[in-house]
Amino acid sequence: MDKKHILVVEDSPTQARYASLLLENAGYKVTVAETGNGGLDLAQRCQPDVILLDVVLPDLDGFEVCRALRQTVLDYIPVLMLTDQRTGVDDRIDALTVGADDYLAKPFDQRELLARVSALLRVKQIIDELRSRLTSEHQSYQALKRVALIDYLTGLYNRHYFAEMLENEFAMAQRYNRPLAGIMSDIDLFRRFNTRYGHQTGDWVLQHIARLMQSHVRRGDMIARYGGEEFVILLPMTDASTAAALAERLRNQVETTVLEHPSYGPLRITVTFGVAAFPGQDIGSTDKLLACADKALYWAKAAGRNRVAVYEPEMAILKANP
Repeated sequence: MDKKHILVVEDSPTQARYASLLLENAGYKVTVAETGNGGLDLAQRCQPDVILLDVVLPDLDGFEVCRALRQTVLDYIPVLMLTDQRTGVDDRIDALTVGADDYLAKPFDQRELLARVSALLRVKQIIDELRSRLTSEHQSYQALKRVALIDYLTGLYNRHYFAEMLENEFAMAQRYNRPLAGIMSDIDLFRRFNTRYGHQTGDWVLQHIARLMQSHVRRGDMIARYGGEEFVILLPMTDASTAAALAERLRNQVETTVLEHPSYGPLRITVTFGVAAFPGQDIGSTDKLLACADKALYWAKAAGRNRVAVYEPEMAILKANP
């Protein structure tokens, strides 16, 4: 087991030697600093388990050192302030106020010093365990949250989380009579692409198109992988014409971007978009908003692909599935 490390900040060589021998004989590793600034530097670099800090030092006094420790050293290190026997109550209160955990008057009893150091080490162990547990639980929570919310292939939000956010945003749009737009998009002729190049290359394209589109949507908009080669974008506070303009920028960006595949060289991809917005005819629910955007998407694909279409009621009669 590694020895616990005690930093002694004491300008008196005699006092420092006495405390060091006492602590080393008790099985601790000891480092000595003769100045306040030296103690701060060692605390930063060595991260001791406990600091014994004298009040009287040649540069900074112990109160200044302790205050600086609490402001600059991120990990918790217990501080035992060593005070003169003649120190008044106010000075002892000041020591606790600036962040010391305990104080001990000099000259001190050997057993009392070791007992106080041992007690502070127990406190530090508890705090370290709590911090480790909290960090571990936070990381576990973040990992589970990512699994629950994120599509594993593209890194975009998944369909289930998108549906949850859509319900929330649609309720807000209805309550406050705000516009809300949805964009459905589909990579053109993707099944044919997968047949020619293979699914691994198809996954590579999905990842690149996802990143490309994500980097060009506006802050506050939400993009998700809806399934297969389909992506969906939710645009709060956005009407149909503004959403269509965004979709056109995304369409153009994809069309003009050449994807350099390591095995197949330059690949050109196009995407078709369908747009619908609330409030609008036939759009009175989240399902209707998505259905109308989907009808606009299929209308655009039937009209030749690589284009943007905004939902119109007459699109509802479209039966073909291009």
